[in-house]
Amino acid sequence: MAGVTVGKGAVRGQMPAPTTVLNMPRFIEFISRERGWVLKLAWLVGALVVATVLTDFRVRFGMSAGGMPLLFYLPAIILITLTTGLRVGIASLVLTDLVVWYIFLPPTFGFELLSHTQIVTMSLWTIISGLLVAICYFLRVSLQQLWRSEARYRKLVGVTSDIVWVTDGGGHIHFPNDSWSRITGMEWPAFKGRNWLSSIHEEDRPALIPEGVKEDEAHQVEFRLWDSKASDWRWFRSRAVAIYDSKGEITEWITAMRDVHEPKLARERASIMLGESRHRLKNLITIIDALAKSSAGRAANNPDTDAFLKRFLGRLHALSAAADLALAGNNQFIELSAVVQATLAPFEGSHIEIEGPQLVLQQETGGSIALAIHELATNALKYGALSSPNGSVSLSWDVIPTSNGERLTITWKEHGGTPPRQPEREGFGTRVIRAASARERDGKVDFEYPADGLLCRIAFTQPRQPDETATA
Repeated sequence: MAGVTVGKGAVRGQMPAPTTVLNMPRFIEFISRERGWVLKLAWLVGALVVATVLTDFRVRFGMSAGGMPLLFYLPAIILITLTTGLRVGIASLVLTDLVVWYIFLPPTFGFELLSHTQIVTMSLWTIISGLLVAICYFLRVSLQQLWRSEARYRKLVGVTSDIVWVTDGGGHIHFPNDSWSRITGMEWPAFKGRNWLSSIHEEDRPALIPEGVKEDEAHQVEFRLWDSKASDWRWFRSRAVAIYDSKGEITEWITAMRDVHEPKLARERASIMLGESRHRLKNLITIIDALAKSSAGRAANNPDTDAFLKRFLGRLHALSAAADLALAGNNQFIELSAVVQATLAPFEGSHIEIEGPQLVLQQETGGSIALAIHELATNALKYGALSSPNGSVSLSWDVIPTSNGERLTITWKEHGGTPPRQPEREGFGTRVIRAASARERDGKVDFEYPADGLLCRIAFTQPRQPDETATA
């Protein structure tokens, strides 16, 4: 967490005015300001006139120690370069040499040849003053960049609804913070140092002390902050980044803090509703299972009825497993490996090898894939490789990036068992498998019947899905 406010806070839709504590010194703004040629000329003439008048006063009243009367011209050249830039600074140096030569070097008011000593002195003066002009110019450029960075920082903070503040490396606050006072009701210096922690919920305080944060990493945490207007705790999210010195030590923390109370409560309500939905789904599947078995009645011992019930309930539970994964993930995507594992769970003990990269699917596609894999496993158990003690199945998938998404190919290959025969007509199970890719772009399902076992490929192209949508 951090402490000098440079932005504005938003609590329950309020948009208070920016609170600025880190004011740039006025003289920096004055020096960094861009000026037109009229003002530059005025600075040049004015500074040199003042320096000439002071030098003349010094010479007339015998306050000069001898030598070149250049004392008052040095600050004039520095001031001119800082306020007007390099070109006018060089011009001031040249004019200074001419003015001193013409007015103050004997014989006065004339450009007589200089003595050897005067030439050496003027040369050294010009070299030293030239170096000062260069240094002052680079200082001016640096101050201008600093001022522009400060202006951008203020504008950036001014358009965000976050509360932005700064602390030292130990999390101590050293300056007032109007936004903190407005939200928590604590007035400065009540929250000085680490006393600001008293406005944080006791359970959340340890999380706000950054520990083990690596360089270039941000420290993020959600916490409850006391809201004096509501007289209750309110959820906020903070994101803090560290500023390091040349030794790698953390000198400051810059933190953005945002009110996330309503979204936080909405997520919690949604989580409760999803949990209730999963519970109701499981109860519904159980009821359908019981109704299907009890409705068989006297036909329960009929082989055709038993086969129908087994296939129907298997498909029902496969679809239920995919839907449960989607609800558990709390989003519109499910992870393919999780769908495969859940679908093949009833076939535990069978020789099925699973291999493939992490990949997320849309919820509807995941349900179709679950039904297809269940259908393939059921057929393998009844007629194919899994009906034989020595038979096995390999299930794999790979992804190839394309210009319009990613091409997914799921391969089901059986090994051993009774050699497969191509059916004379497609049954309902085959149509279920073909439906797995029907809703996706360029969907295709191929069956091959080599002697060593059935081969099925399900391929389609889907849009690229973000990694963060994956759920286990």
